[in-house]
Amino acid sequence: MSVIASQKLAQRIARKRAGLAFLDRRRPRNERISGMQDSTLRRTVRLPPAHDAGPRRSYEPTHGLATRVPPLKNARTSRGWTIFKNVIVYHESELEQRVSLRLQARNDVAALHSQYPIFHFDGADGKRHMHVTDYYVEYDDGRTQAVIVKHEKKRKEMEDMIKRIVADPSSNVVDSIVLRTEAYGTIEAMENANMVLWSREYHHQPDVDELLDIVRRLPGWFRFGSLLKDGPSIGGRRAAIWRLLDAGLLFSPTGEKITEVSWLGYAPAGGGTGLFG
Repeated sequence: MSVIASQKLAQRIARKRAGLAFLDRRRPRNERISGMQDSTLRRTVRLPPAHDAGPRRSYEPTHGLATRVPPLKNARTSRGWTIFKNVIVYHESELEQRVSLRLQARNDVAALHSQYPIFHFDGADGKRHMHVTDYYVEYDDGRTQAVIVKHEKKRKEMEDMIKRIVADPSSNVVDSIVLRTEAYGTIEAMENANMVLWSREYHHQPDVDELLDIVRRLPGWFRFGSLLKDGPSIGGRRAAIWRLLDAGLLFSPTGEKITEVSWLGYAPAGGGTGLFG
């Protein structure tokens, strides 16, 4: 048996033990779908409303506040970009990409820019130094934050640099400066963030309202898969679950990859995200 087949079998066993065997039952032929035959899950492109008067607006992605555009090809790094709210967000490593996606998966981020701002500080060697920050975040409540991404092994060095930056007037451009390492940008966190971003494309308000009415009446903790029962469409219900995770109305405190057997909780007040850990 191959590794992939073994993993799938283990997942089926885990679902069965959790009382979620219904997810693996063969459905009647008329209920099965392949590809995107279910039109409710098809991605739809929403164009901006037409303007009869006034200057013509451009909806092409921009570089935002980026002070530099990293070269996209380098054999030693994983460089690339994503687009968030019409702004190209660059990453120069897999870790930076994971941190970027986790930030994009928050619902309280008003803007996200890469390669900004530029800080100056006095180093331990007595010389003047410059640091281009990986990400700049603007939150809905007006807060601004500079995010420095480095591996955990460089934490002590980076924390010392942040202290020196905070002591410099150039730090006044933001409210706070934080360090994010692989403890924050895990592979599991990225996979969860990708599902949140996917659910935004397939948002269907009636499905979300129906699910919210259900979870409000559930006591304590409940499994993700249990919410897939009795829904008109498993795919539509799955998207609705992730929409509530996006809103912080559902949450997972562990930071692990969320699957059908994961435990979720309900937070009536909601929050910036339901992806904790």
